Amino acid sequence: ETFKAFYDLRTSHRRLRWVHSLGSATVVGKFTASGKSKEHDLLVSTYQACILLLFNEADSMTFSDIQGHLNLPAEELKRYVLSLCVGKYKILTKDPAGREVAPTDTLSCNATFSDRHQRIKVPMIAAKITQEEKDATRATVDEDRKHAIEAAIVRIMKTRKSLDHQKLVLEASTQLMRHFKPDPKQIKKRIEDLIHREYLERDPSNPNLYKYLA
Repeated sequence: ETFKAFYDLRTSHRRLRWVHSLGSATVVGKFTASGKSKEHDLLVSTYQACILLLFNEADSMTFSDIQGHLNLPAEELKRYVLSLCVGKYKILTKDPAGREVAPTDTLSCNATFSDRHQRIKVPMIAAKITQEEKDATRATVDEDRKHAIEAAIVRIMKTRKSLDHQKLVLEASTQLMRHFKPDPKQIKKRIEDLIHREYLERDPSNPNLYKYLA
């Protein structure tokens, strides 16, 4: 906050905003495996680091306690906690075990953790994407592509003034290929829609020839 206040005083054209979820840190973990003391450099995200540092003050904590300290949404915090106790590297242990997390579940430091590598990158667990989210993403992509196809068609026709169907589809596909592979059926559909909206018209004597309407 001190640096943010300093930065805001220096400029009125830009604002500083911390995106903690994109941060990273290296936490030195001290473990005792097979009676021998061993240190590991744990390469973790900012929030993973915050969780681990809480165990400097206590050997075990409930999920609810951790959430109270970090003030993160429960679903987001669950991903960070699970990445530390059921992921590739089990830095923490959870009681009861399993991938479901309840507010009363107890997290403890896994004092016997060991790995042959001294430096370890602890990966995050991928977020679960619901079918509704997938459908919403697909709808957004389809809408964006629809506008991109229409923009390409209009650019081409504005320059060429008139063009037959095959050449228009080919030129539009070539332009769009830098961003995505367009479906010729979608291009045809967008042409029809542009005709309906009076951006283009068919030549009365040749239905395969389109003309641009200024």
